[in-house]
Amino acid sequence: MEKLEAVIFDFDGTIVDTEKIYYENMADLTKEYLGETLDKMDYIENVSGTNEETSRKYYKDKYGMTDEAYDKFEEEITQRIIENYHNASVLPGIKETMQYLYSNGIKMAVASNGKEEHIRTGLERKGFEKYIEAIATKIEVENPKPAPDVYLLAAEKLGVDIKNTIAIEDSRPGALGASKSGATLILQTNDITKYMDFSGIEYNYRDINLLEVVKSIVEDM
Repeated sequence: MEKLEAVIFDFDGTIVDTEKIYYENMADLTKEYLGETLDKMDYIENVSGTNEETSRKYYKDKYGMTDEAYDKFEEEITQRIIENYHNASVLPGIKETMQYLYSNGIKMAVASNGKEEHIRTGLERKGFEKYIEAIATKIEVENPKPAPDVYLLAAEKLGVDIKNTIAIEDSRPGALGASKSGATLILQTNDITKYMDFSGIEYNYRDINLLEVVKSIVEDM
């Protein structure tokens, strides 16, 4: 990295601790819709950090859920997540790191497999919208995470070289995409994604004091 031009954040599980909210709500809905108990470790291995298509396939293969039934399931999940944002905490060091980057003129973006409406609502509810200059989502690219496309698009929207960016991720699919993009990868896991297998992924830092590491990178440029 010649100089730090931008930091690109994943959203769910990286900025806001929505992975826990997702699991709790999906477990509740799985019980309500199917009368089944959602196994936490199976969910983490197969669904957490992925996307709607992967979740749909999981529910179809495991529970025999039809596309029509899953559409209603997904709609209810989205609504519950939005309603429960006030219960989702901002993850450690995120607010302070964004404030620091903003005060030092370093651009920020979000690269996510999630829906833009969902991301914007979350940023606004946490007061972070002024920090984020661009949002790149899976709907805008050919291949979602674990491909690097959303990270490359985020860098393009910011007008920066991806090699001069930091990517902050919490999950295996996201970390794979970020590492393939050429960004410097900081892996910050949460209470759900810390159980994931990150073998074979090239990351530069893992579960560190985010603000202090970002400061050291900026000051060493």
